Amino acid sequence: MKKETRKLIGNIAIGVFLVGAALIFNQILAATVTSSVLVGNSAPTASAVLVNGGVSPITLNANGTTTVTVGATVTDNNGCSDVFTSGTSTVYLYRSGFTSSSCISAQNPVNCYKQSFQTNSCTGTSTTAVATTTFNIQYFSQATDASSSFPGQFWIATVIVQDGSIATSSADSPSTVVLNTLTAISLATTTINYGTISANTNTGATNQQVLVENVGNSSSTIQLSANPTLTSGANIIATSSQVYASSSFTYGAGGIALSGTPTTVPGFAITAPTSTATSSKTTFWGLAVPGGTATGTYSGTNVFTALFQ
Repeated sequence: MKKETRKLIGNIAIGVFLVGAALIFNQILAATVTSSVLVGNSAPTASAVLVNGGVSPITLNANGTTTVTVGATVTDNNGCSDVFTSGTSTVYLYRSGFTSSSCISAQNPVNCYKQSFQTNSCTGTSTTAVATTTFNIQYFSQATDASSSFPGQFWIATVIVQDGSIATSSADSPSTVVLNTLTAISLATTTINYGTISANTNTGATNQQVLVENVGNSSSTIQLSANPTLTSGANIIATSSQVYASSSFTYGAGGIALSGTPTTVPGFAITAPTSTATSSKTTFWGLAVPGGTATGTYSGTNVFTALFQ
């Protein structure tokens, strides 16, 4: 073979090699890789916990409930729905001297309440939401003002939030909100009916009874007075003709004469209730109708006034 022919064949071989190399290179450029990441859980946090806005004292309603609002800001970097949809929230409202740990283990409307957040502002992919809940506080919840048995204490809240991965955190409200003392009574009856009594006679050993119920959160005694006294038209039975006592008595041998001036009943005390079961005590009543009193139906008003004890 001639020298020129061998050179041509060599060039052709080199050209084929280069084409093959190009094809292999193109296949490498078309290859793919799989990417992945594991997003870790971020524990939620609670902050800005406030009871009644942080400043308003709690004022109770006699023989009823009072609404108290607790609010907080809840943050979860995985999304606030991780708490409010996938997780849980618990709010404790309690007297500070009772402590949060005691409240968690034993709820009692005298000093500790528990429930979850009722509303929240969590939407979409938001990481932060404002949440609130409202408690119905009973009339016998313990006071913490200066005249109470727990001066210097407060009603505070502890918020515990947990996400879907069971990560938790908690926060407390500031110690700024007091619960006021409520001294209040309720009467089980609205009338004292002595029936028919002839002039110049009295009720003797027969007493009318009025049950006095404590519907506040403090121990209480009472003051009694008449306003007005028993009257029938222009006719009057003297206020002092009615007598009362804290136990049964026979007219003329016991009892205290009623007055137009509020007078504290000696030996009469009703302890503060600890539940909706009433704490109560009975007053006993008698009447004498003086000689010369005209016939007729006499009526008046006896006033029972609660007095802090």
